[in-house]
Formats: sequence, C-alpha cells, structure tokens
Amino acid sequence: MTRVLVASMATGKSDVRDFAWPLPNGPIHAALAHRWLAAGERDFLIIARGPVAGFPVVGAQVATITAISPQSGGLAEAAVEGTLARMLLRLGLDALVIQGRASAPSGLRISVESRRPTATLEGSTVDVASGVWATDSALRRSDDDVIATTGELGMAGHQAASVVVNNGFPTAQGGLGAVFGRMNLKYLMLSGPPGALQPTPTQARVTEDYASAIDGNPLTASERNFPGFALWPAPELVGYAGSQHFAGSVGPGLAGFSGQDFMPFALDDGTQACPGCPQACLKSFGVDPAAPVDGGRAHQLGISAFASQGDETDPTRMVAFNALCHDLGVEHLAAEESLALSGESDDDDMAGAIIRALTLYPEGSGASMRIKGMAIPPFDPRGNQGLGVGFALNPTGPRYDVLEHDIDFDSVQPWMEREGIGREFGIPLGGLRLGTLTQERHKSLELLWLAWSGLDALGICEYAAPPTRELTLPSVAELVRDVTGEDFNDTDIYDQGRIRLAFLRQCNALLGLDSSDDVLPEHFHQSPIREGRLAGVVVDRAEFQAAADYLYAVLGWDANGLTPGHELSHRVTTVNQELEKQLEGMIL
Repeated sequence: MTRVLVASMATGKSDVRDFAWPLPNGPIHAALAHRWLAAGERDFLIIARGPVAGFPVVGAQVATITAISPQSGGLAEAAVEGTLARMLLRLGLDALVIQGRASAPSGLRISVESRRPTATLEGSTVDVASGVWATDSALRRSDDDVIATTGELGMAGHQAASVVVNNGFPTAQGGLGAVFGRMNLKYLMLSGPPGALQPTPTQARVTEDYASAIDGNPLTASERNFPGFALWPAPELVGYAGSQHFAGSVGPGLAGFSGQDFMPFALDDGTQACPGCPQACLKSFGVDPAAPVDGGRAHQLGISAFASQGDETDPTRMVAFNALCHDLGVEHLAAEESLALSGESDDDDMAGAIIRALTLYPEGSGASMRIKGMAIPPFDPRGNQGLGVGFALNPTGPRYDVLEHDIDFDSVQPWMEREGIGREFGIPLGGLRLGTLTQERHKSLELLWLAWSGLDALGICEYAAPPTRELTLPSVAELVRDVTGEDFNDTDIYDQGRIRLAFLRQCNALLGLDSSDDVLPEHFHQSPIREGRLAGVVVDRAEFQAAADYLYAVLGWDANGLTPGHELSHRVTTVNQELEKQLEGMIL
C-alpha cells in the first residue's frame, strides 16, 4: 500500500490516504505531479521517496522534491540527501503533497498522531528574513527533526533560491526556494516517532558487501576518503570541467586547485550525513566554528564550481561561499555566476555580496547560457557529450546526475581496467573517448539514462550506483524485493526509468514545453575547447541531433510530449485515470 498526505496552505486542511499504487515501485513524485497538473493545479510541491529510500542500507538516503520551476516554467526535481527520506519512512509516508498559498508567512509541521501522519499549519514563528541556520535553530527540538526552509530571497520569490534541508542539504537547481516563497511557506518541519530503523538481513549484507569493496575501486575510494568527491577540479580536467564559464581554457581556479588545501577546514568525513551508507560522500568543511556542521556540507556544485567556473583560488573564501549559500538559501551555481558578473568580492561581507549580486543579476548571464532556464553544472558538454545530451533532453533540466559522466568511461581512467566494466550498459571494451558523440554511443546513452532514471524512481543514490560503483542492478533489484515482497528484477529498473521519464515529459507538455527546449546553448556548437587534450572539440550539430532522435524514438517521445498511440503514452493515461479515482477529493 502507498500512503500520501496532502496539506493545503490555503485552508489548513489535510488528508491522508492509503491505496494500492497503480504503478508498482513506480515514480511516485512524477505520477503525482502529473495528476495535479492534469487537474489544473499549479501551486504544489511534492516531497517523495522511492520504495527503497529511507531504509538503513547503502545508497538509500535520498528523497525527491518536485514543483514547477520559476526558471524553466516546466517541472523541476531535486534529489536531496541526508535524513529526509528516512523521516518520510518513519512517518509512514511515501509522499507529501503541499498545495495552495497561505495568506501570510506560515510554517507546516508534520508529525504522527494515533499512528497516522498529520499536518498542522501555523503562522510562521520565525521572521521571513531569517536565514536557514537561524530558522533551523529556532525550530529544532531534536537531532532527529527534519527542517526544510529557505532564506529571505526565497520568501521574496527570487528564482535562484533553494530549499535547504537540515542546514546543508539543498535543492541545487530549479529555484524551488521561490516555490516556498510563492506558497508563503517559510518552513516545513517533520518530526517522527522515536526509535532507530534496523536493517534487514538482506540490507545488512548488501551494505557490508559494498563497504568491503570500496577500497578496491579507485572511484568509490576517492569518494569515501578525504578530501572527497566534491573537491574534484584539476588542470588536466579542462574540457571535462567547465572552466571560466565554459571558455574551454585552464583558469587560475582550475590550475591551482588542490583538495588537500581544504583539510584544515574539515569538520566531518561524511559518516554523519547519510545514515546507513558507508560511501560517506558528503564531507563538511567550515570556517566559522559557530556554524552547524551540516552547514558546511560540500556537494559537487559548491566549492568546485566556485573554483573552476569563478576562478576563485582562496580555499577560505571557497569554504565560506559554500556554507553561506546554504545559510542564505540560494543555489551555488547562480550565486557564483552572479558574483562573477557583478564583480562583488567583499571578504568582510560575503553574504551581502552574494545577495547584492543576485539582486543585480537574477538570471545570471541570461538565456544564452542556460538549458531550460537553468544554470549549467560545471561539466562541459563539449567534453562530456553524452552528458550534454542528457542535460539538454532531461525534462527537469540539466541535472549533473542525469546519467553517468563521460569521463567515468574514458579509456584513461584506472577503473576501466576492471574486467567488463560498463559492458552491460553498452560501453565497449576499452571505454569511450571524451569529446565524442558518434553512433556507437547511442545505446549506452539509452541504457545509462534509463538505469539512473530507474534508480531515481526507486530512491537509490547514483553515487553508490552502477556501473562504476559497487552496487549492481541485481543487488538493487534484491533490495526492492526485500522491502516490497514483490517480484522485481534488474530489467524492471530500466522500465521504471522509462515510465518516470514519460511522466516528466508529459508534465512538461502540460506546462507548454516542447522539443524546442531540448537544446544546448549555441556556444557549445560554435566555440571549441581551447586547451588540453580536447582542444578544438565542439558538439557537432548533426551528431547531437542524431543522438536526440535516437533517444526520442526509444523513449516514445515526439516534438510535443509523448508519441500518440505509443505504449508509454497509454500507460501514463491509464495510471492518471486510476490516480484520479484513488485520490478523489484529495486535491484540496
């Protein structure tokens, strides 16, 4: 059974319902978003978990936040790590849908009464101008509480605002903080019943097997060990890294970067970030001893983007910038770009400099360097041409984790020496060269995208996932069987990925997006990489279009959404009709 709680910001009413989900193990957030859009609703935000998410097992600490993006006008989704998924599980919830607009700044509390989750709407007990950390501190009663909030810019509707969970787990793209502001939702506080979740024997074995294999895999070892996967820039990565706002040259930030320079600022090795996951990706770094440890969580779009794109060379400033974006509730990519445009560099008031820059340049450099209105992660589509196709076609914008990065299959990588790596995903023996998009990539693009899309639907973090890390598709399928008791195999993961993308594609169609939005900026077709082993490379238009056409065909897409009469179009319609019956009266 699936349990969904709907809470209205306009009326304070809420409703919780248990029902048989019409799409077993399917993408709850995407199907619910489609149902609300099909009903004509636009003010909603969905927080959901996949069937595995929240359990104490490797890679399962990820939830999804979904809403209409003020940046694209289409749907945005953000994978949020930490304890949010675990809290949803403890509350007995698969999804929380918040809808409507409150008449004044408000807070929403979710707790359990008589063994059922309940929602309580209240006038905000904190000032709307309060930062993320101050809001969290004012509300928190227990270390187990989960608090999601945004800052002053978010409450003012700034499109670069983020939602930040537990001080340092943000929505990286899509402007979801502005959705909080539009709904007059200053904070969401979730408090579950006491008691720790214990792993099942299957979960314990899968986690132990993964942990024992980390040291034997250079990639997983580099993620777990300090300085960690968030501090990745290096001069030899020009062309892979989006240096100097995609100039294609080695700037000072890329040339002088060393992860070891950040070790004096280390606060946590990542073991406190995601309960039950030995991969321990999300390290914390800080310069302010009074700041919360989670306030320094380093994700891949924070410190490294400030270095590679913004040419910052001072580790102290980079660590401070990363933490301040969390505290202000603003997206790191947007803040970095606006700072570069404004020339603001006030060390004594970096927070003020970020706010002033975002106020002056709310859309950064503008549409010419955006995909679906969103800032592009610092991974150059000319070097990562497979990833670039994913950036362009992904319905929810250029997520940096839309599919495995091209560099992970580059023939020079040490893990490519491992026997058979990536072969089941269409990767040929010896890997694929960076900066290419020939026809031999098409099948691998399909399988890699569908696999990671399926993992998104199931609630599995890609940074513990196959093909280059130590979870495998069969082990993920085993975890699904373990928590659901239903038959499920590794090929079903691809099917979940396909139907998830179908729902997201159709959501965008309802919002007016079409194939004209599935493009890269002209810069990547016209301006070659200037330096390094990829010098001279651009994205060939014909090769890009051939890859896009191939993916449209295998995904059942056409220029305006889903191909009429296609099996996936029929499935989306059928599920939506069933949800309409199951959720009757729940759209409050």
